[in-house]
Amino acid sequence: MNTMTHRRLGRGAALSAALLLASPSAFAGGFQINEHSAVNTGRASSVVATVKDPSAIWHNPAGLTNIEGTEFQVGVSLIKPRGNYVGPGNPSTNPNYPNPRNGDAGEPAASPVVPVPNIYAARALSSKAYVGLGFYAPYGLGIEWDDPENFSGRTVVQELSLRTFFITPAIALKLSDMVSVAVGVSLVPATAYLKLTLGASDNGQVLFPTTNYSKEGTVEISGSAFGVGANAGIQVTLIDHLKLGLAFRSAIDLSFSGDAKFDIPDDAPSEIKANFPDGTGTLDITLPHTFLFGVGWVQGPLTVELSSQLTLWNSYKELRLNFASGLPTPSSASPRDWKVVPLFRLGAEYMVLDALAVRAGVGYDISPVPSTTVDPTLPDNNRIYFSAGAGYDFGMFRADVAYMGLIVAGRELTNENVNFPINTEAGAPNQGEYTGGMVHVISVSLGARI
Repeated sequence: MNTMTHRRLGRGAALSAALLLASPSAFAGGFQINEHSAVNTGRASSVVATVKDPSAIWHNPAGLTNIEGTEFQVGVSLIKPRGNYVGPGNPSTNPNYPNPRNGDAGEPAASPVVPVPNIYAARALSSKAYVGLGFYAPYGLGIEWDDPENFSGRTVVQELSLRTFFITPAIALKLSDMVSVAVGVSLVPATAYLKLTLGASDNGQVLFPTTNYSKEGTVEISGSAFGVGANAGIQVTLIDHLKLGLAFRSAIDLSFSGDAKFDIPDDAPSEIKANFPDGTGTLDITLPHTFLFGVGWVQGPLTVELSSQLTLWNSYKELRLNFASGLPTPSSASPRDWKVVPLFRLGAEYMVLDALAVRAGVGYDISPVPSTTVDPTLPDNNRIYFSAGAGYDFGMFRADVAYMGLIVAGRELTNENVNFPINTEAGAPNQGEYTGGMVHVISVSLGARI
């Protein structure tokens, strides 16, 4: 392999890094997580017009005007993401996964259960003014492929995680018995980690193949960022039982800075090793604007709401990573070209007893990721989901639990894919596919009222 080829593949490694620093595994549309309270996960989070617990800080801060006294809530959502690739792969460097066109199995992800915490506090200052503070993680997750050192897409990802933590103070005002409004500010620290095999992301060719070297080279990238955003909401009671809700979450700019550590084979030529010094890099991404709308009906023990969400993922056009030094080119970009997509939900709650609530919900989520840019970091597609939950009020304390299941559709790769056309056979059609399946979510919340 000549020096020119090494340089070309090195640029591919840089491009892979640009692809990954901000991309998690598939769960919500894009990499958004909406399940931040078991109280409302049981209703498929269809609560924009009718939320009445402290998690209103996330769902619609105007709902803070429905609390009484001082309330606290703490919870966690346990999310089990999944991923599985079936396709031609790269048999010459991937002997553990033979060509599935001969009927063999594909390559699964070994994504661990991810805990997503949430903590809220809210207080009624008067009959007109309310305040709240929330901590939650609405963007992120991670993925790790089951056999990362042999995975066909290892030059794109072996392992990655993204975490965003929102700290959101909010204030709500009850303008009248019919209208409540609210605003909030989100302080957002974020972290990211990525590990991949050095190689070309556009065809899976490894830079240091084991046929020539003692091992394949890898790079690990870690970074952090901080951003600021805002949210606002309104709830309106049109007639005695009919309620409307509107909420807005602003875009948030995150400027990641981090370190890149390379692990190059000892038997690689020194002139090649010199091209991969440990160093630093930066990456800017923007979390999208989101608009929410809900129509609810509350009558006696029954609450029903139909809601929708519009996320402006079209702001996510590319990822561009800037390296401070070394062969990875000073600036590498990868197209994303995500789309504006809606999400639809229907949820209900019924008070069986004065203290016991049962809940259920369904939803349909459209993926913003076009077929031209889908890759192993986010094998995303449309999904249908359903949920169920229950809660019991012990007086001063309350406990809630919910389950959500997501049925994710499969996603075929085509030759139009510009980020990672997995099939490396010259002239052959791209036959790779990310298969669908189930994603499971369990949410638990504990609350207190004083």
